[in-house]
Amino acid sequence: MKDTYRIAVIEGDGIGPDIVREAKRVLESVQIKFGFRLEYVEAPMGDRVKEVFGEAVPKRSLDIFLQSDAGLKGPVGETTRDLVQALRFNLDLYANIRPAKSYPTITPPALRPDIDMVVIRENTEGLYRAMEDEVVPGVWTTTGVYTEKACERILRLSFDLAKNRLVKGGKGEVVLAHKANIFRKTHGMFREIFRRVSDDYPEVKARDLYADAVCALLVKEPHKFDVIVAENLIADLLSDLAGQVAGGLGMTAATNFNIEKGMGYFEPTHGCAYDIAGTNRANPIGQISSAGLMLEFLGNYHQDRRLLDASRSVELAVENYLTGSNKDDLPIELGGKADTVKVGERISRLIA
Repeated sequence: MKDTYRIAVIEGDGIGPDIVREAKRVLESVQIKFGFRLEYVEAPMGDRVKEVFGEAVPKRSLDIFLQSDAGLKGPVGETTRDLVQALRFNLDLYANIRPAKSYPTITPPALRPDIDMVVIRENTEGLYRAMEDEVVPGVWTTTGVYTEKACERILRLSFDLAKNRLVKGGKGEVVLAHKANIFRKTHGMFREIFRRVSDDYPEVKARDLYADAVCALLVKEPHKFDVIVAENLIADLLSDLAGQVAGGLGMTAATNFNIEKGMGYFEPTHGCAYDIAGTNRANPIGQISSAGLMLEFLGNYHQDRRLLDASRSVELAVENYLTGSNKDDLPIELGGKADTVKVGERISRLIA
């Protein structure tokens, strides 16, 4: 437990600075309420940084991140691949957890009012490694990487999460989304490890489904899912679909961490939306929720109850804002009239 936690701030591109500002506003409220301190250090990365310095992830920024307790990151644009390589792959930040939850007051745009699921993405392997090669002119191949170690650790994390959610009233089920009917060796290995690991969690139900069937079921009956886990590319697609059916991508947050190393950064799942940058129209809830996930990570790693309570406070403030507001007071993305600053201010007041 510390008095002060050092946070590397990666504002990103487009709407990134707008929504990171509101996340910091909410974090200020929980610092006051729960009696801890966050020290912010700017670690610029992304499109704008590449234009100025010639690289999207300057060594100085990476060093700042490595010397920090966690990172709070906004969305970036075309240089996303550079950050993925430098942070997720090189640092082995394997756990990408993306919650998606709806409420009656945001249905529509949510498909149903009772969606409460988490998509877990193996964050370091798969086709997402983009190991591309031109074998002859005009003919390209791409190679995916799948290891038993990576598959097992993300599956155990998924079953642990489902077990914890079951205690809190969740459905207690993990669904593996795969294409083992096509990728018989790689996805087949993932499925075999899934079935083996599931034996260690008898209280948690386990199903494995083809990824295209999961897509259809997410539209047809999203309320029936609890925890979905998949390899990198499939989970990237499924998590965006889950976020949208639960209300919109502006609502969804994500982790990128390695709990064994005590290292991670936290971000919204959406893009940088250059078209509305600086207009005060962006929905900051995904960014605010990612700040809450950051506090949960830090609280668990450092065994700091203050941060765990602060994380829960952020989650409840977002929930109370979404369920207790009239339509006009909701974010523009959800059909309301509240701009970026007003959303941040309202959520912050619900904490204080």
